[in-house]
Amino acid sequence: MELKYQNIVLRDMEERDIGDEIRWNTTQTQWALWDAPWEMEEELKTFDPEAHRKKELEWLVKPKPDRRRCLEIDTWDGVHLGAVNCYCIDGDCNWLEKAPETEEERQKARWAVGLDICEPAYWNGGWGAQALAAFLRYHLDGGYTELYTQTWSGNVRMTALAEKLGFRECRRKEGIRQVQGETYDGLTFRLDRDAFEEYCARPGAAVCVRPVEDPGEKEAAAASVLSGLPEWFGLPDSTAEYVRVSRGLPFWAAVEDGKAAGFAALKETAPKAAEVYVMGVLPERHRAGVGRRLFGALYRYARGRGYAFLQVKTVQEGRYPEYDRTNAFYRAVGFTELECLPTLWDEWNPCQVLVMAVK
Repeated sequence: MELKYQNIVLRDMEERDIGDEIRWNTTQTQWALWDAPWEMEEELKTFDPEAHRKKELEWLVKPKPDRRRCLEIDTWDGVHLGAVNCYCIDGDCNWLEKAPETEEERQKARWAVGLDICEPAYWNGGWGAQALAAFLRYHLDGGYTELYTQTWSGNVRMTALAEKLGFRECRRKEGIRQVQGETYDGLTFRLDRDAFEEYCARPGAAVCVRPVEDPGEKEAAAASVLSGLPEWFGLPDSTAEYVRVSRGLPFWAAVEDGKAAGFAALKETAPKAAEVYVMGVLPERHRAGVGRRLFGALYRYARGRGYAFLQVKTVQEGRYPEYDRTNAFYRAVGFTELECLPTLWDEWNPCQVLVMAVK
């Protein structure tokens, strides 16, 4: 089974995933600080890689239920991030060891959904929201309407994610969790279907950011988007140069309904440095998270290639309102001003150079 949603893919587990699971339970265990850490500390101490491999290989050959309770999370380009899962809870929000027998009973049951993003490089990038939204949609489409999620009061990121997707707190069990000597509450949230549908219908929700390899597709996307941004790209010769050069650069497109809503291109300037050569998002998708997602894809590529620094050039702040917003965006994603080159372009458009370290 494979479910595609925005920039992620939910799929059945494969044998190649076992190596990742072993790594996540031995050397890269930061995720366990947030997922039931009162249990995970001991589980990680006693984790046996070979026993785990054997157990998972045995599980892989067993028949899968028609309605999956666990799916792996991949990025659009195949990076394995973790998994989503679900389990039944009773009326007092306690975990039930056994799910109902029949499909009719399962549709009426209370199901708690959860996820683990085990790759820290993909925290805070919207990947968890996409994965959980896709998993929720999968269950809702299957007639499962009593959907919940559970966490603890110290996990502020999961609480924020739940509320963003439309979950509302429905049960709080005070003082039942002990983590590193501190006492926390157990929290259960119930999905508000209307709030979830509103979240899914927000501007930009259907946009998929993906890498583009074909030079012609790069050219078409860049030309289409830049033509819709005359306040930023109003000089025909320089705009044509951006389009032409972008054909040969690493390139990402934000696609909605088969059309480009934005794009970004990266240009190497030195063995350990690169430049956000050109980036644009159509006005109707401004402030919808599309620019951040494009930059996130570019940044992960830069880090994977071993670049130490990124730079970007724009018009100095204080000249035009449009470019003031551009400067604010780049500062928000981590850039800082390095220098202004007042004559690089012309006296009306002093060039502001911004830089950031790639970590």
